[in-house]
This record gives sequence, C-alpha cells and structure tokens, in this order.
Amino acid sequence: MDNPLFIIDPGLFIWSIIIFLLVLFILKRYAWTPLLNFIDEREKEISDSLAMAESAKADLEQVREESEKILNEAKNQSKSIVSDGKQRAEQSANTILNDAKQKSDEFVLDAKKKIDVEKKRAIKEIKEEVVDLSLDLASQVLQRNVKDEDNNKFVQSSLKEINTDEAKS
Repeated sequence: MDNPLFIIDPGLFIWSIIIFLLVLFILKRYAWTPLLNFIDEREKEISDSLAMAESAKADLEQVREESEKILNEAKNQSKSIVSDGKQRAEQSANTILNDAKQKSDEFVLDAKKKIDVEKKRAIKEIKEEVVDLSLDLASQVLQRNVKDEDNNKFVQSSLKEINTDEAKS
C-alpha cells in the first residue's frame, strides 16, 4: 500500500476537519441563516399575500352578490313603478272616459228634453193655428148663410180632424 493517495496523515486530517467545520460554521452563520430567514420571510409574505388575495376574493364575491341584489331590487322597483304608472294611466283613462260618457249622456238627455219641449210648443202652435183657421172658416161659412145643419157637420168634422192629429202626435 504504497499508494500516496491512501496515506492518511493525522495532522492533515484533523486540520481538514477543523477547516471544514469552520467553513461550515461560517457558511451557516453568514450565508445559510440569512438565506433561510429570507426564505422564511418570503414564504410568510407569500402566505400573507395569498391570504389577502383570498380575503379580497371573498370581499369581491360579497360585493358582487350585494351589487346583484341591489340590481335585482332596482329592477323590481322599476317594474313596480312601471306597473303602478300603467295602472294609474288606465284609471285616469277610465275616469276620463266615464266622465265624457256621463257628460255625453247628460247632453243627449238635455237635447231630448229640449226637443220634447219644442215639439209640444210646435203642436200647441199648430193647434192654435188650426183653431184660428177653423174659426175663420166658420165665420166665412156663417157669413154665407149656410144652414145650421151644414155648419154643425163642418165643425164636427174639423174637431175630428184635430183630435186625429193630436192622437198621431
């Protein structure tokens, strides 16, 4: 075993271990610990960011639900307002139509009354005219010295004609 690679020098071995441990200690203290702290802080920041993102997502979902609720309420209110407006318009239209019909009926009734009054007045005037004509005719007949019997027949027939005219009206 004369191979120089396999020769163990105890002094070199101990100094190699001491230097290795010293390098390991320095690396642990100045390189790995800050690196591990940085990684831990970074993990904490990431987890905090994820928690904030989840919270923001939940808040956003809640806001979305509330906005949908408000939107639905607004739609329902607008439908209610439109429905109420239509109902009021229909009521107003019905009221206007009923008032117009009532006034029209009153106008027609008033016109019928006026026509009836005018008709009666015209019939009365005609009767008076007939009576006047009959009297004139009778006086003319009397002036001619018609017999009393002919005169009575003429007056009777005139009265029958007047009664017949009254019955027709």
